[in-house]
Amino acid sequence: MKNLLTIVAVFFSINWAFSQKCSCSENPNLKKVIFCEPSRFKNNAKIYWEYDCNSSWITFQKGNVKKKIFKLEKNLIELTGRLGYRNWTEYKNSFLIENSVISGCCEPAKYILYNKNTGEKISELGTVISINNSEAQPYTITLKTNSELLYTNLNNNKSYSIKIPHEKIKNTLENTNEFHPEYLFEDFGIKNNILSIHLRYKESKNSNWKVEVIKFNITKHP
Repeated sequence: MKNLLTIVAVFFSINWAFSQKCSCSENPNLKKVIFCEPSRFKNNAKIYWEYDCNSSWITFQKGNVKKKIFKLEKNLIELTGRLGYRNWTEYKNSFLIENSVISGCCEPAKYILYNKNTGEKISELGTVISINNSEAQPYTITLKTNSELLYTNLNNNKSYSIKIPHEKIKNTLENTNEFHPEYLFEDFGIKNNILSIHLRYKESKNSNWKVEVIKFNITKHP
């Protein structure tokens, strides 16, 4: 009898751990909007959408660890996959999530880094400037503040500040039709371990566009 109770308890614990909510009888059309197929990581962790008639949410699961990392309330549930957490990419010890602050065009997305072993948030990186997914040296460049970029090594999840000329960016936004400073940065590349970032700017409405090259030695920030 004792052994039978133990088996039953294990059965229900397994069902609890792997049960997934993915339906709403009041709104069956949500099946066309929300895809609940799990994304499985190399460390056997997985993340997936779940929903009922009251909300939708993203669940992280690894072993006995199971937690919600994002949620949309009932009035926003049909924007699932377009508003808030959208896409995710796995790295060595983490996963990077794209967070859309609006549904539609054309606000830059924000990026959030999570530990793929625990599901804990590592850092809110800011709005994306560039992502490099090379297997040997993946990294992101994000705009953290109006005077600071972040270079984040996606192998070890360490971030380093890169100072940027705030006044040039401010003047450019005032003197052009650009609304987002993220779009002033371009031509990213690494040569001889030096990361180069080109910043386009204007000093006045009638001046020509100029370029300042911002450099960052990645070997000093492994």
